[in-house]
Amino acid sequence: MPPPAPSSTADARPIYIGTLVALLVVASLSVLIYQSMVRGAIQQHSAQQLAMVRTAAIGLEGELRGLTALLRQFNSLPSVQNLDIPFLGTRIAASFDTNPGATVRYIVRIDAGRQLYSWAPSGELRQRGLAVDEDAEQWAWFSNVANRGRTRIIRAWPGVNSEPRYQALAMPVWRTAPSAEILKPSNDFNGVIAFVVDLDQLVERYMGPALSELAADGLVAGLATRDYGVRIGPGTASAMPGSPDQHNHTEAQGTSILDDQSGRRIHAWAQLPVADETWLVASSAQYRLVASQIQRSATGQLALIGALLVGVPLVGWLLARRERRAHEGRRLLERQFAESQKMEAIGRLAGGVAHDFNNMLTAILGYASLLSEDAPPGSPVRDQANQIRRAAENAAALTHKLLAFSRRQVLQTNQFDFTVMLDGLVLLVRRVIGEHITVTADAEAGLWPVLADPAQVEQSIVNLAINARDAMPEGGRLTIVARNAPRPNGEQRPEGDVRPGSYVQITVTDTGTGMDEATRARMFEPFFTTKAPGKGTGLGLSMVYGFIQQCGGHISVTTAPGRGTTVELMLPRATEAATPTPTPTPSSPPPTGAHETILVVEDEDAVRLLAVESLSRAGYQVLAAASGEDALRVADGFDGTIDALLTDVVMPGMKGPELARRLRAARPSIRVLLMSGYAADVVTKDDLKEARLLSKPFASGTLTKELRKVLDQPLSPGSLPKG
Repeated sequence: MPPPAPSSTADARPIYIGTLVALLVVASLSVLIYQSMVRGAIQQHSAQQLAMVRTAAIGLEGELRGLTALLRQFNSLPSVQNLDIPFLGTRIAASFDTNPGATVRYIVRIDAGRQLYSWAPSGELRQRGLAVDEDAEQWAWFSNVANRGRTRIIRAWPGVNSEPRYQALAMPVWRTAPSAEILKPSNDFNGVIAFVVDLDQLVERYMGPALSELAADGLVAGLATRDYGVRIGPGTASAMPGSPDQHNHTEAQGTSILDDQSGRRIHAWAQLPVADETWLVASSAQYRLVASQIQRSATGQLALIGALLVGVPLVGWLLARRERRAHEGRRLLERQFAESQKMEAIGRLAGGVAHDFNNMLTAILGYASLLSEDAPPGSPVRDQANQIRRAAENAAALTHKLLAFSRRQVLQTNQFDFTVMLDGLVLLVRRVIGEHITVTADAEAGLWPVLADPAQVEQSIVNLAINARDAMPEGGRLTIVARNAPRPNGEQRPEGDVRPGSYVQITVTDTGTGMDEATRARMFEPFFTTKAPGKGTGLGLSMVYGFIQQCGGHISVTTAPGRGTTVELMLPRATEAATPTPTPTPSSPPPTGAHETILVVEDEDAVRLLAVESLSRAGYQVLAAASGEDALRVADGFDGTIDALLTDVVMPGMKGPELARRLRAARPSIRVLLMSGYAADVVTKDDLKEARLLSKPFASGTLTKELRKVLDQPLSPGSLPKG
């Protein structure tokens, strides 16, 4: 017969037993770990209690030692030794300016005849000459010369410290100090001096704060003397007297676990010597409350672990995202800085080229004008001179745009109302871009006045309209909108931050082809254009960019292929009401001179010779110099009146504005006409208060007309002509 097949129960029994054993092991380890944690918590709590009672004992002992020292010092006073009643109250009040916590309630003096006097620390006499029946043994101790200078605890005086909570720190009095009545003290025993101390106040002051911190443990603390005990807790609200501690503590300090009517308690104590006896500071906390803290702590640990499992990955993700954003921000700043450096370098190059070109174009344009004037009507020479002049004017327009981009042009800044400008601007834009594009405009009611060069604002919007026209060959819509834009805290933008302030926001929006990111990144570069050769110079947007930057504004572009383009101009707000823009006067024929003397200062020979010839033809007497230093020497050597100074701004050595200031100091009546094609870094607003600026290049007639305006303007107040 084959053996019976093993049952499933038999097969599972080892698994059950192994699982049970594992559960028992885990349970045993859990119990051991829990007990270890409880013991650790008990030890930690016991150490905290012991530290608390030791701190309280040290504080109590220190205060009692201080009172003993004060009592000994007080005992040396003649008014105390001889019981001089009129002066004693004053002495008491002076000695107890501070009585923290009302520790000392009364000051008692018993004379040799056992007559009792008591004072409050304020010096107020409360009892006078009360006969007391002092304990014979106690009185003998005080009158014993061997106890002279020692202290002792006294417990019962009628009406003074008869309450159990009052303990008196007493010291014998021996007359050793002379007074007015006793000039030669007999060095004999004269009673007792004592400070009556409130034990309840002492315990509350030294143990109350610690009880407040450990109130959750049900902590009870107190002070035990030989005849009285003070117990407070839990917390400081339930102060009540208790019996002196009955535990036999042989050690000066320590902790133990006691069983009493309230159950098991963790007990800590510390002893302190007071006069001729020992006091005990003790505390006790319920064992179950301390143990329950372990359970709460274990639950808190589990919650902490769960929070960490969720929180750590979350914090890591947040930190990673913040680092990624910070990295992107740094890359953006680096890109902005590199773009700014590139544009600044291009601007310096453009400004330098424009400066040199303007000097050459001045000579070309000026001499072409002179040739045209000298040639007879209908002469081929006149036509050729006019062709040269027109070519020079076109080149001058290019250099003007380069100066605008490089922010080296001199702006005629004024405050104006853009709403008034907008109507005429719309008509101009419609003529420029054609009828196949719909132009609409809107300005916010109460639009702030703008502080900028009105001509440059108008030219900038026309340039943007021309670009929009080229982006909408089949027609479309162009919208110009003006709004107030307060930015008190500034604004962060990818293309650069907007500085805090108030602005007028002008947006020009088209429905054209838009731009991709590569084109948008280079759109402000000079000579960069997406148009076919011969269709554009690539300087229109460069001029707009330079002008907006120079006047303290901000420009930003929003665009995408097939979604059109929006250009936003942020122009600074004028702080005062707008002033009307002067209406240009019709041009007049070049004026002739009145034989005034003009000092011409120019380092470029061709420009200087052109100016000298043009002014000489107009009837002026001309003095010429190639530098500022040379001009000062010429002026010093000329005895007549110099009516006007025509000087270049940027010259080697002394600059034009400095030369003008020095000449005006010597000749207050001299007028000044500055000329330059690159003056933004040199000419200031203060310089233009007493002078006019003529931009290069210029024709001969323009020079004489501007000079005539300078000569005809009135002298500033205080200017006196040189005699």
